[in-house]
Amino acid sequence: MEAILSVDVEEWFHIPAGLDNILTINEWGAAPQRVQYVLPRMLDLFDKNRVTATFFFLGWVAENHPALVTETLRRGHEVATHGYSHKLIYNQTHDEFNNDIYKAKSILESLTGKKVIGYRAPGFSITPETEWAFDILAENGIRYDSSIFPGKRFLGHYDKFNKEPTIVLTANSEIIEFPQTVVDFGIFRLSCFGGGYFRLFPKSFFLKMAGIIKKNNRPLILYIHPRDIDVDQPQIPFPFLKKIRHYINIPKTEQKLNEITSCFDFRSFETVISDFAFIKSLKHISCNIKK
Repeated sequence: MEAILSVDVEEWFHIPAGLDNILTINEWGAAPQRVQYVLPRMLDLFDKNRVTATFFFLGWVAENHPALVTETLRRGHEVATHGYSHKLIYNQTHDEFNNDIYKAKSILESLTGKKVIGYRAPGFSITPETEWAFDILAENGIRYDSSIFPGKRFLGHYDKFNKEPTIVLTANSEIIEFPQTVVDFGIFRLSCFGGGYFRLFPKSFFLKMAGIIKKNNRPLILYIHPRDIDVDQPQIPFPFLKKIRHYINIPKTEQKLNEITSCFDFRSFETVISDFAFIKSLKHISCNIKK
């Protein structure tokens, strides 16, 4: 079974709220920053367990902490983009999205000297209404995307999208979509493979669900944020239930991540798509990409 490990490199305050984030971009520079302390711990953990990951860097983080980008690359991981301003795609115009991708990608490529070929949207915000984003991504040289949650969730979701990786045909090119890993439970689909889902469920449940994914011959995609293991981050005064969702089990998550990454031969997206046999096995679809 293919197992893909990914990190969305963003700060504790990069949480969508309304048309923006909990803090607006003009407030980010004055806020306490934590990623420079937490990401090196992740890199050390991955080194220890000999796994390789894709790090989807927010452009703003890369701009403010360039050494994190170069160190991640030096340790053999893939550097990909999470956009620049952490805005949900459906809260942007086509031009805003294009400019956001171009800016973020340019920052990363200037730091690494390598082409950035992967993208993940904040909040898995490629939805049926934002399929036009595929065309813009392809025009900016993105070869694969991991921005679809093929089930119900609080923010962006695309329930009817394929559960398995799929080649999406755009106007002049194509792009490989890796939807987030989900398991069917009757009328709904559940993920325990990232973010709050990863923190909530015990390791035993994770392994049981991973077994189902293996039987279905689909890749297991795990995603995590630095804040998911950061016990010292400032806490936002959310309402009770939302606070539980955002902060549950953070003190236990680093150990769980250590145990899970020692159980699987995790690789980066970049490595997986270099496998010709894997690419040849994928289905093709056309989406509504009119701009």
